[in-house]
Amino acid sequence: MKALTIRLGEFAISALVLTVLFRYALNLCIEVHSVIGTTLCSIVYACLMYLVGWYFGKKDAVENDFHDIGFRFHMVTYLLCIGIGYGAYYLGWNTENLRAMAITAISWGLGLAIHFVFYLIEQRKTIKGYAKDEIFQ
Repeated sequence: MKALTIRLGEFAISALVLTVLFRYALNLCIEVHSVIGTTLCSIVYACLMYLVGWYFGKKDAVENDFHDIGFRFHMVTYLLCIGIGYGAYYLGWNTENLRAMAITAISWGLGLAIHFVFYLIEQRKTIKGYAKDEIFQ
């Protein structure tokens, strides 16, 4: 089973671009103390990330028979968002302080760990990535 697919890579590139743009726009809104701009930026980013994930996730599910309940996409999103968050901090963008980023990384990491448990449960229902009921009909 190939875990890294073209659609996952396309999602990662899209998420990278969206996250960098979001962090930059968020930095600008925070500098001018715009609550409406910050809120709007966050809502637009969340919607775009959802749509990009849904689009590439659906295409990936059609092209590759994975039973991973979106774990690979969740892991890529976690790594990108947390990594870019720390990068933005060290670039001097005033988006978050280190304590807030650590709390975000830990709480999101716990959610990712729970998702990983569900991923393992789903994998036990498959044989080399294929659903058992598809093989033994």
